[in-house]
Amino acid sequence: MSQATNTLPPEAHRVDPRVTRTRAALIRALAALVSESPRGEAISMSAVAQRAGLSRQALHNHYANVGDLATDLWISRLLENQLPLEESAANLAQALTDAVAQRGIEPLLSAGRADREFFDKLRAVPRGERVGEVIAAAVTTWLTESDRDHHRPDIALTGDARIFAIGGMVALVSTWQMADSPPSTAAQVATLRTLAAAAAAAAA
Repeated sequence: MSQATNTLPPEAHRVDPRVTRTRAALIRALAALVSESPRGEAISMSAVAQRAGLSRQALHNHYANVGDLATDLWISRLLENQLPLEESAANLAQALTDAVAQRGIEPLLSAGRADREFFDKLRAVPRGERVGEVIAAAVTTWLTESDRDHHRPDIALTGDARIFAIGGMVALVSTWQMADSPPSTAAQVATLRTLAAAAAAAAA
């Protein structure tokens, strides 16, 4: 579900509140199960639906699998100090991209270390292709739209360079989140930009 553009009439921007409520309930249910379960323990769709007080069919109406729901849970935890779940649950992927465009990537890097144990458990939940698409969209926005001072050129990533750079960024950020003494947020941002610029230059 992609966010409507500003050229559409006001009614096109409206989201059925039932969608938001249902997704928020499912996200909170998975969060509780992740917190309570040992790292790496499988969490079923039935368990999530039961914890949310919903039918399994209701869950399938919104998410194809637990991995897709885990992606939305991950985004919601990154954004919880910026945007209430009640406002963002219907389209968290777009909310993440909007947050990066408005505030850059620094707040997300800090949020990722706020609860290391939870994020480590969440990272162990198998996720499919959707999480890669979500990260790619957010990173692309950060590299091309969020740096408004024009002191640094936009970095355009396409094709294999995009895949390589984003994979490297994910690995770096995961390492920093779990490190006892990670680089400063400014140093992390500089390293991520350097990696992206190198990948773009190599592909040019």
